[in-house]
Amino acid sequence: MNKKQAGLAAVMGGVLLLAGCTHSVSNVDSQGMTDKPVFPDMASAVRTEGSFVNIDNLKQVRKGDTKAQLYELIGTPHFYEGTFRVKEWNYIFHFTKADNSVLTCQYKVLFDSHMKAQSFYFLPENCLSLLNAKKAVPALPASVAHQEFTAESLFAFGSASLSAAGVSQVQKMAQGLKAADLGDRNVVVSAYTDRIGKPADNLRLSQARADSVKQLLVAGGIPASHIVTRGLGDSEPRVRCDGSKSPTVIDCLAPNRRMVVDVVNAR
Repeated sequence: MNKKQAGLAAVMGGVLLLAGCTHSVSNVDSQGMTDKPVFPDMASAVRTEGSFVNIDNLKQVRKGDTKAQLYELIGTPHFYEGTFRVKEWNYIFHFTKADNSVLTCQYKVLFDSHMKAQSFYFLPENCLSLLNAKKAVPALPASVAHQEFTAESLFAFGSASLSAAGVSQVQKMAQGLKAADLGDRNVVVSAYTDRIGKPADNLRLSQARADSVKQLLVAGGIPASHIVTRGLGDSEPRVRCDGSKSPTVIDCLAPNRRMVVDVVNAR
């Protein structure tokens, strides 16, 4: 190649470079706006791996930022945007969600004729909403969300130790709770007694029974931090039976002696 040809090639290369540098994927006006942002194919990025952006820095990006300020906040663009009066920067950003999964979004900054940032776009548009969205927890079957047991089916009269039949029932309940997707929900175990005996003793007995159920649920794989126990003694009776302690009165008061297990949303 002679000098004349080399000079022509250099000029043509400069023209092509300039054309590449001023190219925008979106149709950007002089105000740094567009009616329809167009995002480049991520496979065409210079940094196809993108970056884990600092979310606090991203929140500081605003209209009027210079390119130097954007460099400091969110780094260099991940696509070849050129260097001369470029009106568009594109990024591939990754965000770590609360469940440790990774959300990937594209991010676009458009500049006005003075090279000041003016408009910002995500793909998908609701990127940050997806980042903050809580995982949808499936509804629980009614048979799991609310369960009731008679005290006699779990304990001997006046005892807080689970019977063999009681152990079997609570273990079965634990299996059902574990199979269901509890998410952040709590298991509330409420124990009730009848009115026979001193109220303070009834409160202690009911709390001890609720705690016994909790211990077996934990052994069955339900996190202790998600189990709340309540010993409610002889409060909230379902039936009223007159008379002092006798086999007939004890039998009459049976509906009051119960264990109730509810799965509720955590507050």
